Parts: sequence; C-alpha cells; structure tokens
Amino acid sequence: MMIKAPSVAKAYEMLVEKILKEGEEMITEDGQRCKELFNVLVEITNPKLKTISPKYPLGKNAIESYKKQLLEGANGDFVYNYYERIREYPSYDKKEKNDQLNYVIEKLKNNPTSRRAVISLWNPFIDQKVKDVPCLNHIGFQLRNKKLYMSVVFRSNDILLAFHANALGLIALGEYVAKEVNADLKSYTHFIYNAHIYIDRDKDYLNRYFNSMEF
Repeated sequence: MMIKAPSVAKAYEMLVEKILKEGEEMITEDGQRCKELFNVLVEITNPKLKTISPKYPLGKNAIESYKKQLLEGANGDFVYNYYERIREYPSYDKKEKNDQLNYVIEKLKNNPTSRRAVISLWNPFIDQKVKDVPCLNHIGFQLRNKKLYMSVVFRSNDILLAFHANALGLIALGEYVAKEVNADLKSYTHFIYNAHIYIDRDKDYLNRYFNSMEF
C-alpha cells in the first residue's frame, strides 16, 4: 500500500484512517490488540513542510524530543539508542565504534552517485537476545544533481503515537546530511513492514481525535 502526501502531517492523518478502516486485527506478543497493515510505503514529496497535525496526540514536545535524540543523543531506559546506533555503532569485538552518519556524508562528498550511503541500526549480537529492539532498521541516501533522496525502513511502526515524530525527526537528520553535502532534501520515503495502531491501549486518543472512524 502506498500513501503519497506533501507533508508528514497529511500523511499521518491518511495513514491512521487507512489502518482504522482497512487494517486487520491481531494480538501482539505481549497480548495487546492492534489493527495492522503490511508493507506500507509513505512518500513525503515536500519535506520542508513541518506542520504538525492537530490530530497527533503527543504534539510538538514528542517531536522535538525524538529529533534531539537522533541529532544529539539522549539518555533513556531502552537497550538501544538511535543516536548510538547511528553515530557510535559497535564493532563485533566492541573495541571500535563507527560513526555511520559521518561515513554517509564523506561517501556522498567523494562519490556523489554512490549507492552505498546507508546506515544500519539492527545489531544481531544484541537485538536477537533482548526484548526492546529498534523499530527503525535502515536509513539510505541517494544524491543526484544536488538533490538528496532519503529512504528509511521500519520493521514495526506505531502509527498513532510514533510515526509523526519519527518522520519529522528523520527528516531533520536528512536535512543535516543535505547541508553537509551542499544539497537540498528533495524527498523522504518511509517504508514500514508492519504499520499498526493499538486499539485498546490508545482508545481514549482515538475517541478524541478520530471519533468519526470505527475501530
């Protein structure tokens, strides 16, 4: 399924309504009821539009917090940290750390048509053994004629509470890369293996912001 929209805010509202209308019910590993869609592609055609949907329950603070974690790092309770996975990815023997963002920037500066400007966040040595694992697994960049095209892959994405902050935070990361390589961020593509909404957990939010929909 594909959604194409000029802004994250518009894509968010379209995606929530699509899942509530067409999603299949399932029960998660920890017993929570969800509606889900498989293999969802969201293309944001104008990443410069930073409006926040009035239907996003967590608002601006959640978006700024997520953005800060990506760009600056932040302390948290999870086993993983996106900043660390992007900027300090450990080697197999854990003796070295790799700054994948710096690699991407240097790769595009030296080889503008490279198809290797990618960042991996899944670490099998850690993530196959723990409960809390990264939802964001892959980030890729392609540079053509001073235009930067950014793509990300989520294995799992909570659309109601996380997608809006995820997308705007990652766009900020893409704009940072674009600035470093003297380009403009042309588009942002967000691919999700499993796009879902927690029906019972977030019932109050759904009643408040999407009360015209059946769920």
